[in-house]
Parts: sequence; C-alpha cells; structure tokens
Amino acid sequence: MPFPPDSYVSPKSFIESGKATIPELYEWNARENPSYHIFRLDSGQGIEGISYAEMNKGILRAARLVSSLVGPNASPGHHVVAIVASADTITYATVILGILRAGHVAFPISPRNSAAAVAHLSSKTKCTQVLASRDPHMSDLVKDALAGLGGVKQHAMPQYEDLFPSGVAESDDDARDFLVMPKYDLDSPAMILHSSGSTSHPKPITWSHRGLICWGMSTWKGTMDSTCAIVSAHGVPMYHAMGSVIIFMAVTCGWVFCVFPPASPPTVPNSDNVFEGAVSCGAELMYTVPAFLEQWAREPDKVLAMKQMWGLLFGGAPLNKSVRDSLASQGVALLTGYGSTETGSISAGISVNPEMDWEYFGFNYLVDTVMRPAGDGTYELVILCPPRAFNDRINGIDAYATSDLLEPHPTKPGLWKIYGRVDDQIILSNGEKTNPLPLEHIIRDGPHVRGCLIFGRGRLQNGVLIEPMPEYLLDPQDEQKLADFRNKIWPTIERANAIAPQHSRVFKEMIIVTLPSKPFTYNAKGFPRRVPVLQDYQNEIEALYAGVEQSSQGDVPAPSSWNSDGVKTFVHTVVQHVLGQPLAEDADLFRNGCDSLQATYIRNIALRALREHSPAAAKRLPMNVMFQAPTIVALTDALLRTLSDSPEAGSMASTPEDLIRRAERYGADLPARPSGLRPRASTKDVVLVTGTTGGFGCDILEHLLRDSEIGTVYAFNRKATNALERQRERFLQRGHDVTLLESPKFRMVEADLQLADFGVEPGLLGEIRASVTHIMHNAWQVNFNLKVTSFEGDLQGLRNLLEFALSSPYTVPPKFMFVSSIGVLANYQVQPPESVPEERVEPSSAIGSGYTESKWVAEETLHKLAHHVGIPTTTVRLGQVCGDQLGHWNEKEWFPALVKSSLFTRCLPGDMNEIAFILSHPAARAFVEMRKSSSAILHLVHPRPIEWKAIVIPMAKELGVPLVPYSEWLSELEKGAGEGSANEVDAMRTNPALRLLDFFRAQRDSNRSDTRLSTAKAELASEELAHMCQLGSEDAMRWITAWRASGFLPAAA
Repeated sequence: MPFPPDSYVSPKSFIESGKATIPELYEWNARENPSYHIFRLDSGQGIEGISYAEMNKGILRAARLVSSLVGPNASPGHHVVAIVASADTITYATVILGILRAGHVAFPISPRNSAAAVAHLSSKTKCTQVLASRDPHMSDLVKDALAGLGGVKQHAMPQYEDLFPSGVAESDDDARDFLVMPKYDLDSPAMILHSSGSTSHPKPITWSHRGLICWGMSTWKGTMDSTCAIVSAHGVPMYHAMGSVIIFMAVTCGWVFCVFPPASPPTVPNSDNVFEGAVSCGAELMYTVPAFLEQWAREPDKVLAMKQMWGLLFGGAPLNKSVRDSLASQGVALLTGYGSTETGSISAGISVNPEMDWEYFGFNYLVDTVMRPAGDGTYELVILCPPRAFNDRINGIDAYATSDLLEPHPTKPGLWKIYGRVDDQIILSNGEKTNPLPLEHIIRDGPHVRGCLIFGRGRLQNGVLIEPMPEYLLDPQDEQKLADFRNKIWPTIERANAIAPQHSRVFKEMIIVTLPSKPFTYNAKGFPRRVPVLQDYQNEIEALYAGVEQSSQGDVPAPSSWNSDGVKTFVHTVVQHVLGQPLAEDADLFRNGCDSLQATYIRNIALRALREHSPAAAKRLPMNVMFQAPTIVALTDALLRTLSDSPEAGSMASTPEDLIRRAERYGADLPARPSGLRPRASTKDVVLVTGTTGGFGCDILEHLLRDSEIGTVYAFNRKATNALERQRERFLQRGHDVTLLESPKFRMVEADLQLADFGVEPGLLGEIRASVTHIMHNAWQVNFNLKVTSFEGDLQGLRNLLEFALSSPYTVPPKFMFVSSIGVLANYQVQPPESVPEERVEPSSAIGSGYTESKWVAEETLHKLAHHVGIPTTTVRLGQVCGDQLGHWNEKEWFPALVKSSLFTRCLPGDMNEIAFILSHPAARAFVEMRKSSSAILHLVHPRPIEWKAIVIPMAKELGVPLVPYSEWLSELEKGAGEGSANEVDAMRTNPALRLLDFFRAQRDSNRSDTRLSTAKAELASEELAHMCQLGSEDAMRWITAWRASGFLPAAA
C-alpha cells in the first residue's frame, strides 16, 4: 500500500461537465490517480493506505455481491439496500459505493435505532434487502425489525477480507464482470439518509446522484485551499451523514481520510484512540465531536498538538463555551461544520483560523439562502432550491425551511452562528423567548444529571425536567429527597442561569425530577426526545405551575386600614413588588418600565384586596384604571373613589381645554434666536432623525442613507441601549443592507431627548447645530391605553428639539418634520364623499386616547411656532403601517392582535371600514421625499384604500375561521377577559387583543362610517405615494407567513 504520490490530477473538469456520478468518479480516479490514497491508517507496523486502484476493485466486488443478493435481472435504481451494521470505515464505505456501482440505492441506518424505528424506515423506503452485522445484537435487532415486513430479506454484512482479499490475481477476479458502468439518471435516487428522530420516528431523506456530487463539491471554496488535505475521520460513524459525506468529499477534492485499521468487530472510538490515530497519521484536519474536544482541552500536550493542525471541524452538538473559548485563545483553529441530512453541507469550505470567531461561519457557495426574521435578532435559515427536501415556498420557489435559528456576527457581514431551533425555542407568555439548548448543555454536564429538558411554552417562567444519573435516582414524591436533590444540582443550575437572560432563568421551585417508572427516551444522537418526553410529563408540569401560581396569590397583604394613608402604603408596596423598584408617588409607572402585563398584575392584586373588603366596590373598579391613573397617588385616589362609590372612580379623561393648555405650555417662553445669524451655504442636506431603531424609523434611515442629496445623517436614539448594535439587528430583521451603516455619512448618537442638551458631548452637539438642515422627529412611545399625562416626556423631547432648532446660527432654522398620527382625526366629522383635508383640526377631534391627544398637542405646538418664530414645519400624519419588506408586522399593534384573536374567538370581524394601510418601506421613502414640501400638514396614508374584506377574507380562509359582524367578534373577545384572576393574566399573555380591549370597544362605539383622508398635497410632495400600488391578498398572506415564522401564530396544520 504505497503513500500518495506528489502529483494529483483533479477531477474538477469532469465534475463541471455535469455528467459525473460518484461511482463514475471512483472509476475515473482509479484510472487517473491509481496510486493516490483515499484512506490512510496506522496498522501498528507503520502508516499504510488504500489507493484508488485498490478501492475501485473493492467497490466492484461489493457490487457483484449486492447484485447477487438483489438478483441479476433487477432493474437499476429500483431496489433500496439498507445497512444496519457495526463495521469499520473502509468496509462500510466500500459497501455503500458497491450498492451505488450496482445501480441500486444505498440506505445506511443507525444501529442505535430501535427495532420499531428500523421497521418504520424499511417500510417507508420500500427496502428489499438489509445487510446486518454478524454479531448477535445487530442480527437480532434486524430480525425483530423485519418480522412484520413481508418481502424484505436479511443478509450478512460483508467483511473487509471479502472485499479486499489478499493473493487474488486480477485475471482471476470475477469483479471484472462489472467493468461496464450502469447508465445513471443524475436526478434519480442514489442514497437515503435519515434524521435523528428527536420528536418521532426517524425520517428518510432521499439524495440523488446530482445531490451527492454537490455535497462533495462543498469543500471547493473556502478561505484556504484544502485540496489533498489529510483528514482524520476516526471518530465519525458511517451511518451518520457526517460520516457518509467523506466518500463524496474524498473523490471530488482529493481529501485523504485517516481511519482505524479494518477489524471485525471494529475499533470503538474513544477520545484517546481517536486523537492518537489522528496524530500518528499526520492529520492536518480532524472531523470530531464536541465531547472529545472537551476532554482533549484538559490535556496540554493534546492542545499543543491541535495547534499544529489546520483546524478541527466539529458539529452535531453544542460545544461548552468555556472550553471553546479556552482552545481558541490558545491558537487552536475551531471550525464549525454546519449542515443537515435534508440539505447537505451549508457552511463554507475550510477557512483559515477564525480565532475567537470560531462559532461563526459563512455559507457554502452552492447554497442559496434566505434569512427569515424570527425576532430578537435571530433568523430562520431557508434554503432555496434544495437538492431534495421541500417544505416551503418563497416567491414561488421551492424551499426548505431548516427550523434552525441563526444569529449574525455583530461586525462582520456574511458570518452567522447557530442560535438554536425554531421548534425548540420556548416562547413565554409575555412574548420573551428562551433558547433551551445551551442551558440544557450546561445542566447535562453536571455530575448528577443524565438528561434534562427545559419547558415553559406559553407560561410566564421556565422550568426544567431532570433525569438523574442512575446512582442518584429517587422518588420525587418524597419531598425531603426531592429537596436534597435540588440542592445537589443547584450549583449546576446556577451555572446555566449565569449565561441565561433574566426571563429565561430557572428557579429552584421549578425543577421537576423524573419518576423511575418514566425514564427519558433518547434519539440516535443520545439526546432526549423532547416532544414525547414532555408529553409524558404533562400532568406533572401542569401541577407544578398550578402550585406555583397558588402560592403567589397572597404575596402582598391587603391594606391594614382603608383610609388614605393605608391605601397609599398598600399601593406603594404593590408597585414595588411587581416592578422590583420603589417609585416616587408622582412618577408615571409606564415611563418607569411598567408594561401592560405588569399593569394587569398591579390591578389584580389591588382588585383582590378590594374584593375581600368590599365585593360591591370591586365590581366598580374600571378595567383600564392603571392607564387612567398611572401614578401611585392617582391609583390611590382611584381606589378610594371606587370605595366611596364616586362616579369619577379612575376617571382622568382629558377635555379639549386640557389639550389647549398643554399646547400653550409647551409653546411658551421659547428662547430668542442667537445674534449674528447668517445665510446657509448651499450644501447637501444634513438630517437629524430620531427613533431609527424602531420599524418605521429604521426604514426612514435606510432611505436617508441611500439618498445622494443627503450628506450626513445623525440618528438620535435612546442612551444605554447599545443603539448601534440594535440598529444593525433591526436592519437585518427588515431586509436592509447592513453595510449602509458603515457609510461615512452615518453617525449614531445616543441621546436623551428629555434633557436640554440631550446628554450629548458639547463638541458633537455644536457640530450638529452648525450643519443640520432638517430635523425629522419620529421617536414617540406607542401605547393607546395611556393617558396624555404619560406622554409628558415625549412632549418635553419635542420642546427640546424645537429649542435646538431655534439655536441654529442660520437665518432660516432647520426644517422640522414631525411624525404625527391620523388618530388625531378620530372624531373628525365629515360627510362622504368629502374627505378630511390636510389642515389643522380642533382638539375635540383627538379626544379619546392619550396617544392621539399627545400628538395633537405636538401638532398645535408646531403650528404656533411656525407662525410666531418662523421655524419651517411639516407635520406628517402617518396612517396604519403594515409590515416591512419581508412581511413582518409589529406584533404589538392592533391589527396583528386582532388576527391572533381568531385563535380564541374562532372568528374575525368582517364589517370594518375600508382600510388605507400603507407598507412601511415605501411609506418611509415618501416621508423622506416630503422634506422638500412647504405644506404644513400632509397625510401619509394609502391614496387608494381597499375594502376591509379584500384583506380579511383570504386571512380568514387561511386560518379556517368565519367572518362575523364586529359586535359579535367583540363579544367573543370579551368572554376571554376575567375579573382579576390569574386566568385573566394568562389570557392577556396568550391573546394580546385583550390588552387592547378598550381600544376595540372604542372602535365599536365610534362613528364607523368610511371616512377618507385627502392625500392631494401629500401626493404632490411625494412621487412614491402618488404611484403607490394597492394592497391585496398577497400582502395578507405575507403577514401570516411572517407571523408564523416568528411564532406569533402557530404553524399551518
């Protein structure tokens, strides 16, 4: 067995001709590279190898054997020959290739499967022959599997000596009978692999001859040339895709694979013999598994040896972060191999040492990808035109949605890392997501834990189900033993909690220990089968949450006395208990981090206390009291008025006079213009824009950065939010080119608009003041439940920006553009066919929601300033924005909430007004174009509205629900609202429309005639708006697809 020669003839031209198959490539290499090694091994007597000439003879012998089993008259490609065997790599590979050479379909099956799984796979693929190891265990496994299947024959797996006999003269070898190559259809089945069977039986995945060639070609392009690399494959099993792929890669790029010497039974790989084999064979690359890497990392001599290699390619499971970072910091090149049985290799070819970016990878040049936003800065990878498996369509193209979640590199476009699985992501009831895989990996590493699964889908917090190691098994009904075991594993849980986001952490009370009578079941990779195991423990999980919920009901005692001091102390305690921080009596809860669910908690605790004291008073407490009374003082007064049966309980409704006074306050006492004003030189526009990490603001920013007439963009966003990173994430989420953020014209500025100087360094603020030509104010909190008093911070921010504009050294201050809302027209009365003009309106038009009231105050403030101090202003009343370029629509808004309500109401309203929804990206372009308009007010709504049913009918059909009158839908929605119970909180978590119940009631009670808004001035100001296409059913389907992808709506049945 000679060593490989120095010369190697590449088959690249033959492959690129589009006519090659794997068997033909082996024959080609036997002719062109006869002495070149495919396998290298340490025999104990020295380094030896298998050449292509020898390998091809073995393949022909295997083909002759397979043909004799199937029958000499069998049609090529019609027979599936399965392998369920424990065999050495050379023998296993030769048998696979022999099956292909005989013109049939090879199907390696993991011997770790159960007999039922083997039977399932054999039946699904119409397998006719099974090659099984001769050892009793494997033989019995196959015999049991085939017992109920008729027509499937079991045969003994060939051994190495059968395929590579010594002392056989070529002229006497009847393998020559197979010198004529079968005629292959490149798109016909060649090989079947199977999934791991994590949730059910494994699934067979069929690969064509063309697909196998492409899989082998995946190594062609990387950041380093790996042709003729010497690669250790000692630790990868041939029945796994990671093992089978070596026979495709070897023959396409000249890789030489280092393996154990042939033996029966085969050598069982462990961390020591795998490493020793790789080193003795002179491996430059290693295929390995994370478990071995973690053991080698503890031994300095092995770390030193790994540093000498090109890299260690691993996959199949996550690698402990502390281990991986330690190895990478010491110079070990860690290469993430990413692919799947359905798609083949996805990651790019071999790269140079990625150093501390080891977990990131680029995509294979053969793979056409789409990144589908999944929320939280992660994306589901979708492969367009995959080789074999399809489960999706994108823009009419067959696709495979991998269910893998990827996260982009923060600074290097095109690099991604694996985050987890879509179906493994635990979406909590508050919308937060938990990625269980890295946490479970840490917990499994604990000395007391055999297996674990984190759960919590649809709940407020996670729990973990743990199967102890055999020596620590216990009866979890014994509370003392359970407590002792929880204490034992608690240090391990704390290690997992240390890397978990706050919402994902596991509390000691949320640990369930398995019953000895209900052990975990495991898949072929050795991981717990998530869905079946959690189904087995559904009762225990339900009981755990019920117990935790019951124990938390009485955490805050009722007031000691129901007078002003007693109730105020009680409200103080409740607020601190829920928010986790003390607040001043007059501090607005919602401006201090309180969200809708926390508001519901506060109300419910107060309601329970009130019910105990006076059931009649409890019935009078308004549902929206938290939004009507958003401070400790106001809530105290509301509770006392409720108790005294005052009709004003919880009422803090605004009047037109209130709004006029607010507008006068924010428009009064403006500073004088500076002295020495001068004309502005003619330059490119310089724009200060606020709120660009939100959806619409992000789209505005993208258009500003692409506009050649704009020289500089200063993006003002909240301080302490890592604004630049959030901006990158939002660009990726919305399908924008993230490299635009590297443009020299872009400046991210972290600012606090409520401060006079915005908290910005004076030199930078002076630079902006001296250059800015336009201020586009988009930042504004969106919450339709809040009172106008909760928008004081937004109005102060507006005032500060106006003062900044007035401080400009130029004769004409910067143009001030404000994003208002069509909500200010909620009560505007007009008789059809007249439309609402683009003009100033009275405050009564905006009464009803603190959000729209605050927008009116802002509009009025701008109107007064434009007339009295000469600031050029344009107020743009924005309509309902309905989704980004990729179809995603902010799930917190009213329309997505309405659609999701159909899961609970089992209907959708069919008789609402016609709609002028406008897509965000073109709307943002229109807004940017409007900066040149001299109009004071413009309406940014769709100029061509459509009937409500044009959008809702296809949605209802897709969701399988009927259309009903609005009042009937609202009635069904109201049935889901409880009265301060834990069920009400759960309902609001899962059905977000309940959080907007007052909004939907207001829609019912409003004048719901179709009122059109004039867009005449807006269309003159924007060519984009004037030529905007009408919405249709395709848009509705894109929204549903995006909501399903993010988990907001369940996947299609």
